[in-house]
Amino acid sequence: MSTRVPLERIPLTLPLAERMSRTVRAVAFWAAIVIPVGYPFLLYAGLDRTNGLIFVGLLAANAVALALGHDYDPGSTDEYGVSAASDVRNASATSDDRRADETDA
Repeated sequence: MSTRVPLERIPLTLPLAERMSRTVRAVAFWAAIVIPVGYPFLLYAGLDRTNGLIFVGLLAANAVALALGHDYDPGSTDEYGVSAASDVRNASATSDDRRADETDA
């Protein structure tokens, strides 16, 4: 016997998960900015066996940080650090309305 749960009873918003994803995005965003600082030091020291592995590890960490943090917007007014697509659409519609008013005048 299976128990079916209607979709409206399943919580679709998880505040903890949303906060955690925002934190991960923020950390990844800033890590993607800071990680490349180590490249010149490793290149100056030479890419022998150990430094070469560290350099490749930093490159991989930077790629992961870029992938995870690319949606983060530090200047966003959104609670979760991601600018809403509807805000972008509303802003473009407002600028289109202004252009139409200017051409009519």
